[in-house]
Amino acid sequence: MAETDWQHTDQVTAEGNPRRPEGDAGRAMLARMNESHAHLVDWGLGYLALCPADTVLDIGCGGGNTLARVAERVTEGHLVGIDYAETSVEASRAFNAALVERGRMEILHGSVEALPFADGHFDAVVTVESFYFWPSPEESLREVARVVREGGSFLLLAEIYGRDDLPESTRAKVAEYQLTNPTPAEFEHLFRIAGFREVQIHLKEGEYWIAVVGVR
Repeated sequence: MAETDWQHTDQVTAEGNPRRPEGDAGRAMLARMNESHAHLVDWGLGYLALCPADTVLDIGCGGGNTLARVAERVTEGHLVGIDYAETSVEASRAFNAALVERGRMEILHGSVEALPFADGHFDAVVTVESFYFWPSPEESLREVARVVREGGSFLLLAEIYGRDDLPESTRAKVAEYQLTNPTPAEFEHLFRIAGFREVQIHLKEGEYWIAVVGVR
């Protein structure tokens, strides 16, 4: 299997602080993640049904690449990114400056614990490589479900998930950063108790990747 992002970018990741990117090191890490997560995002977005006029939220929007990729399919709707790291908010705004200027996208500073949106506001919600760090995962997932409209979807993408054959170096990073890293069965349970009536699990052959889709 291919090495994960956690295995071959230790120095950049450590200096940039993946839990909350800050300063020049954080900006460098976010730029690198825009590139290193691109294939994961391309693969995972294939499991999300999007329409041109949808309203879509990216939680933990990081460097902004996922929002840019969603914008290629959501050509008439409104895109929102939210991140609790101010460095990420700045980086995402800069990466998507043209879309922000045109009013098609907004990037906000905030936390998944208390999303500043009305119930059922979004047609779709995505998060990429951020669930590991969410506080109170069960409560945070309920908050995500709250802002997804009935029939809408939430896509969670991660480069690793709980499994017996993760390399020892990856297991060490999970412990070092105190990552929440469920198994597929645990993901399904978490999504269902959060309020998603349908849950689909997709695993990428030859990788450690997982895509979890919850439908309200």
